[in-house]
Amino acid sequence: MTKLLVCLLFAAAVVAANPFVLTVLNEVSVDPAHQFVELHGEPDDQPVDLNGWQLVTTTSACTLTHYLQYNEFIVVDSEALALGEIGHGTLRLNPLGDSVFLLDDTGRVADWVCYPRYPTRHGKAPLPPVPGSIAFWNHIDGEDQSMNWYVDSTPTPGWENDDYGRIAGSITGTGGITLDEACVYASGTNGRCHCGLYQQTGYTISGLGAGKYEVRAYAYHQGHSYQATYPESVSVGYSGAVSGINFVLPLTGVAESPSAPLLPLVRVSGRTLLLSGDGTAMVNVQLYNQVGSLVSEFHIGPINGEKRIELPATLPPGIYFATAQKGTNRSTAKVVLW
Repeated sequence: MTKLLVCLLFAAAVVAANPFVLTVLNEVSVDPAHQFVELHGEPDDQPVDLNGWQLVTTTSACTLTHYLQYNEFIVVDSEALALGEIGHGTLRLNPLGDSVFLLDDTGRVADWVCYPRYPTRHGKAPLPPVPGSIAFWNHIDGEDQSMNWYVDSTPTPGWENDDYGRIAGSITGTGGITLDEACVYASGTNGRCHCGLYQQTGYTISGLGAGKYEVRAYAYHQGHSYQATYPESVSVGYSGAVSGINFVLPLTGVAESPSAPLLPLVRVSGRTLLLSGDGTAMVNVQLYNQVGSLVSEFHIGPINGEKRIELPATLPPGIYFATAQKGTNRSTAKVVLW
């Protein structure tokens, strides 16, 4: 087990260092009537030589003797091992919790999944029900990769995984402006998946297990960054599609931008805004929440030096954006209230 732990830490370091991760474990069933592990190489389009690789659980081990072709699905179960079609040894899975490691021919961890582990992600899966299974979602989205293990209520050994949830909607700037770049994330105990957009307004986040999710959006437009969180949690079911989760990001007052010497400077210290000016003009301060709604506003005369503004004690914890405006100059700072 110590060796497996060291290998697992090595594999985690590889995942962190590489933008795209080749995964082979694709579906796992713990049903005593048919326990199996399905293998499928993603997202690489090259075959994988599995000869000499081992599939190890806490109570079993088998050695594979198979050359996994591109887009091929193979099922490792007791019947296939007894026939010697893809390998030899045993495969046993604890229905209440287990770890599955795929070791390459040098003994290093090439892929793994442990259940139950929450929140689910690459290598962490929910508890699979009987007769359901845990299935893997692996998708390359532009420059990034979205991965998640989820519960599949209708196992598909030897075929592509299905039965995952989706969240769809749109993200635009005020007035329907198409943002330069954007990314929408759905996060919950049963997964974290995302969808990246480049000069597009519609998004679909797939690969989610049944459960509740927080949906957040990040965007860039004309050099500024924006973000927002959908005000309510979103529930999806098995093979469920939830649409209409739309974001409209106000393109004024919610961008976090660096301050230049000529701009009215706004800094944050706890629940206090620190403003500085040269005494030449009034400074107006607006405070927005993370969905772009104005929650507080201050009109201040010319500031010569620094001035402190205490934020209302009634503001609930969360992320805000404070914008200081002096004439045509503006600066914005993020405010995190605990």
